[in-house]
This record gives sequence, structure tokens and C-alpha cells, in this order.
Amino acid sequence: MFAYLTKFGSLKSCSAEEFEGEQLTINKVSRLHMGAYLCIATNGVQPSVSHRIILNVHFPPMIWVPNQLIAASMGSDAVLICNTESSPKSINYWTKDDEDALISNDKYEIHTVERLYRAQMILKIKDISPNDFGTFKCYARNSLGSTEGSIKLYGITPFLLSIILFL
Repeated sequence: MFAYLTKFGSLKSCSAEEFEGEQLTINKVSRLHMGAYLCIATNGVQPSVSHRIILNVHFPPMIWVPNQLIAASMGSDAVLICNTESSPKSINYWTKDDEDALISNDKYEIHTVERLYRAQMILKIKDISPNDFGTFKCYARNSLGSTEGSIKLYGITPFLLSIILFL
């Protein structure tokens, strides 16, 4: 009998008739199947033999934008966030008003937090001025495709901001 332990920790058993040799077939594999699998072979005589297998599924990038509208007052800082998933890893970048890619400098602080096939793109815009308002886009691209997310940064007066915070 062969059994395999999924990355979620649930034990699933299958008889030898369902598997030929040492193969586990996952039909319509998706990114949700990614992770570590433990194959356990036993014939009733101890010890059982096990082997850990890492399944990596390649897929085009996907982007989730938690906040598509960001309000900021003059002189404040604004933080824009895009969350991505991709495998292989994607090349990630930001643009403003469909112009060239932004780079970290005195105005913009750009960094990415990566975890396995996920990444969080963070753009901090410092000392907001009227020229900063507009549409920012986050892009993710790998060999299988590309995608984008959009965030609109708009101005808010300190008076209106105090009303919103009061509510």
C-alpha cells in the first residue's frame, strides 16, 4: 500500500491498484497543489519507507490590490501595496500615469517582500505634493505572462481628513 501526506497534513491512502509503481498523479494540477508531499511505502514489515517531494507548479502572475483608492494630504506620506503570486518568480515594478518604471530615490521608496511564490510590492511616496496625485500601476511579469494592478492616489484636505478620522 502507498500513502501520501499532503502539505496540509491530511493523510490520504490509496491501494496499489490506483497507483502504478511509484507515481502519484494529480489531474488538473494548479498552484493550489504546490507544496511538500510525503510518500510512505509500507508492506506490513517495519520500518516503513518515506520520501518527501516538493511540487512546484508554474503559472502566470496574478495581482491583488487591497486598496485601489488611497487618499493623502499634502506633506504626508502614502503607502501603496500590491500582492502578487507567480511561479517562476515575476519581475515586479511600479509606474505612475503610464510613464517609465519608478525607481527608489528621495521621493519613492520601493521594496518587495518575497515568500515562496508570493510577493508583496510596497511603494512609499514621501512628502506628498500635487504632482504626486494620479494613477500608479504595479506590474508583475514572468515567462508565462504578465498582469497589472491599478491604484489611484488623490488629495484630501486636512479639514476633510479630520472629519473622516472623527467618523
